[in-house]
Amino acid sequence: MACAAELASAEGLFTGTSGGGIVHVALQKARTLPAGSTVVAMLPDTGERYLSTPLFDQIPADMTAEEQALLDGVPPSVAFPQPLPEPTAAAQRLLADFVQSDKVTVVAMESCEFCWTIFKLLKAIGVEYKALNFDALEYAPNNLGNEIRASVQERTGAVTFPQVFVAGEFIGGAADACVMWKKGELQPLLEAAGAKPAGEPAWNGYANDPFEFLPKWMTKNPMRTK
Repeated sequence: MACAAELASAEGLFTGTSGGGIVHVALQKARTLPAGSTVVAMLPDTGERYLSTPLFDQIPADMTAEEQALLDGVPPSVAFPQPLPEPTAAAQRLLADFVQSDKVTVVAMESCEFCWTIFKLLKAIGVEYKALNFDALEYAPNNLGNEIRASVQERTGAVTFPQVFVAGEFIGGAADACVMWKKGELQPLLEAAGAKPAGEPAWNGYANDPFEFLPKWMTKNPMRTK
């Protein structure tokens, strides 16, 4: 973990704990080799999925004065996201069948912290669900994953993920579900869909604030007061 943090701060290489471990071992090995030797170390992962783990606990949620000054000094630029393909009939059918395949369904991404948020909430309240990760390897051939993404955006009008469906109806994303739970609006929807778990105490005994499942870097997000 120390090596991963040093790679990010000193070398600009944003990797996870596995990448830090590999470079740490490579450095140890390099010290035993003759001068002029070459060591190849492959970093198999990027660091964004580790932002809410202890790897980055030392990073404050807000920018430091130095970081803010650096940001202010960068010329403005415009990002051009890769355009999605048009929705296809096959992707639309796949999506429609999936949405109707269970009482609670979630279109998600494998490495998305907000997708993990909704999964943690549903697990905490004992609600079973199905997930379709459109970025999974099985949907890579022929760009099917992006066709699914385009199809769900066409269906809901939302462009962020996860997208949560209850009884086939789109209810929003992870933060939306958390707010609905806090307001007591999600519970009757789940119950009407037959998704409320049986037994007592109700909802698996969960009585906490669902915002606890949001990424740790959102600690100071004003949504936590709503």
